[in-house]
Amino acid sequence: MLNRMLRKTTREYPRKTAVVYGETRLSYSELERMVEGLAAELFERGIKPSGCVAMLLPNCPEFLVGFYATARLNAISLPLNPMLKSDELAHYFEDSKAGAVITDASHVEVCKSAIAQLDRNIELIAIDGDSPSVLPFAKFLDDDSPIEEKADLYEGDVLYAYSSGSTGRPKQVCRTQKNLVSEANNFTTTTECTSEDNILCVVPLFHAHGMGNCLLAATRTGATLAILEPVMKQGKSVDVPFVFRRDRVLELIEQERVTVVPGVPYIFSALAESPKAKPIDSMRLVFSAGNFLSREVFDKFAESFGIPIRQLYGCTEAGSVTINLEPVSGLQPDSIGLPLRNVEMTIVDDDGKEMPVNVSGEILFKSPALTDGYRNMPELNKDAFKDGAFLTGDLGKRDDQGRFYITGRKKIFIDQGGYKVDPFEVEDVLSAHPKVQEAVVVGIEGPYEGEIIKAVIVADGDCEKREIVAYCKERLAEFKIPKIVEFREEIPKSPLGKILRKDLV
Repeated sequence: MLNRMLRKTTREYPRKTAVVYGETRLSYSELERMVEGLAAELFERGIKPSGCVAMLLPNCPEFLVGFYATARLNAISLPLNPMLKSDELAHYFEDSKAGAVITDASHVEVCKSAIAQLDRNIELIAIDGDSPSVLPFAKFLDDDSPIEEKADLYEGDVLYAYSSGSTGRPKQVCRTQKNLVSEANNFTTTTECTSEDNILCVVPLFHAHGMGNCLLAATRTGATLAILEPVMKQGKSVDVPFVFRRDRVLELIEQERVTVVPGVPYIFSALAESPKAKPIDSMRLVFSAGNFLSREVFDKFAESFGIPIRQLYGCTEAGSVTINLEPVSGLQPDSIGLPLRNVEMTIVDDDGKEMPVNVSGEILFKSPALTDGYRNMPELNKDAFKDGAFLTGDLGKRDDQGRFYITGRKKIFIDQGGYKVDPFEVEDVLSAHPKVQEAVVVGIEGPYEGEIIKAVIVADGDCEKREIVAYCKERLAEFKIPKIVEFREEIPKSPLGKILRKDLV
């Protein structure tokens, strides 16, 4: 199904630019030929239908080529965070039974180290040259493809991803070709994305946000994907904080007449604070996902660029679910909007009964893009997936206009001696302290039943535990006061800026 989608786009727009990446410009015709070439290479290396191909790549054209080539074989892609270490990679390679890994020069050694830990052969396909480029696959362009055309009709498994939300051990999510094609259709028809659009790609493609709202959105419609190229040093890509790339991003938006800008709050905050920030008339849709968008960032961006940021809600299990597209005149910045086309969403109580308007409950939705469940977790699946719907664990509400809002996280409450403590409430108090720059609250296992409240703080200057505790005692009930206070230089976060609470436990 995915390759039928790509082939349809290629036939309609063969000479249209599919990918812009530094000085590289690939047409849809060239992209599809590259896909056929790599599919042939993977086939020769023993990748069979339902086999797994891991991809440890930065955002680059090869990511698209690797993803579609794997799908062409009716095999399964496993996109991984390039920041993972060898032990972490070894776990994912083994858990997914990966038969091959596609990577670049910067990550060859860490992949070799991970593979060496396993008692089986894994093919390593590395991008050659001084920087990521599409040239290594060019030698296959004129070869006959060994892949049968019936692959276009395949609806089965195509993507592995690991989801843990903000807590818990990673859960393997498997999504099908039918899921991803449905997501692409739902998103692009809702947002009216067409071949006239140019989509900025600065969020990671290995994440559901980048996969669905950049890669799939572009290749489904014939839009151009403008990928921010990496900083290279001695032939290897170097991780550079986004704040040091923001001016290049603004240049890319103007240069390529970017119309659609997917991002996360941190990205939009950095762009809005750039001295070069100014209205760019090509931008028609700017949206944020992955974390809560503060009113401060919303206002700052709107003031700098003259266009509002819309909130999108999604998850690893289904990709995009809702987006706020209401008119600017009545825009509610904190709303996640309405469900995408073909998506049904409601708010329910613990018994599954629909909640009244403006009353908080758990978010439940149905979508053709939704996975069937987590692999080898029958008990969890029984609780999370009911009658084709997914209980997200997120708390939300719906207003009298039908708009949805996120109000919290159901499963993140801390059980403190029988009391249920909302960590966000404690975090709000801590964040108001004049010496606290950032605060995260988690629950850790206590010596008896229940949990102990732990506060992890990034301080602004000298700060001591006694100051924090005394401040909380004036503002919180005794059972809500942190018993452990830990000071750190920074809070661990995912590439999309989501706080990694499990790393703080």
